[in-house]
Amino acid sequence: MRLEPITPHIGIEVQDIDLREPMADEDFAKVRAALNHHSLLLFRNQRIDEGQHVAFSRRFDPLLGHVLKQFLKQQHPEVYVLSNVRENGAPIGNHKEGWNWHSDLSYKTEPSLGALLHALEVPPVEGDTWFSSMHAAWEALDAQTQALIRPLRATHSYAGYYGKAFADRAPLSQAQKAATPDVSHPLVRTHPETGRLSLYVGEDVVKCIEGLPEHESAALLARLNAHATSERFAYRHRWRAGDLLVWDNRCTMHRATPYDDVAYRRVMHRTTVAGDRPF
Repeated sequence: MRLEPITPHIGIEVQDIDLREPMADEDFAKVRAALNHHSLLLFRNQRIDEGQHVAFSRRFDPLLGHVLKQFLKQQHPEVYVLSNVRENGAPIGNHKEGWNWHSDLSYKTEPSLGALLHALEVPPVEGDTWFSSMHAAWEALDAQTQALIRPLRATHSYAGYYGKAFADRAPLSQAQKAATPDVSHPLVRTHPETGRLSLYVGEDVVKCIEGLPEHESAALLARLNAHATSERFAYRHRWRAGDLLVWDNRCTMHRATPYDDVAYRRVMHRTTVAGDRPF
């Protein structure tokens, strides 16, 4: 196994590993340490099936489901499908999701540790995914801004995000709303394994900064999001079939980008690793 950094701030490629085979404990310890340090792992040319995807994902921690249960695989409900493909008149996965900068499940009391996204079919052009290091974004802030935001908290709202992102869809059911109430998280969080600080913001899903007047909250959120998603902290991943990406939701944000969903098919499988409460 070889590790090759992708950018100075974020990402490392894990080479010469076939995830169809069980990974030795000493190798997985290196992988886990690389994730803590680089926040994003790339495994190329992985021809794994759903069961192997789930088995490797569980090495990181227990797995979570998703509130949109219609897009979970029946045999392996830990696998959430992202796709534009329709079968028998119905979509097989969620489509046009995540085109804003976000950290997965930040609207939960205990957001996920991270996710593992496996590309089965990808368009030949476009459909890339951006990732940005929230460690690097925090560390690049001036001291005055760091002191200002260090004690602040923000409200994360799945209902608010859904209403903006999927206005053309049926509204959330009462059960889905009950499963995703608004939550409060620190604006700056501490990585539980390394102790390193990072920004914890996001577009659309973060409703407000608590304790600030509405206009001040909106202005500060806009400023922090613009800073956090600067290309100097970011990596743009151009997908190939067989790619498996693992990212640390505790210190990254990401966003999908559009593609020609009439001309091309896209099928992605994602597992989500359970995390803990931000502090």
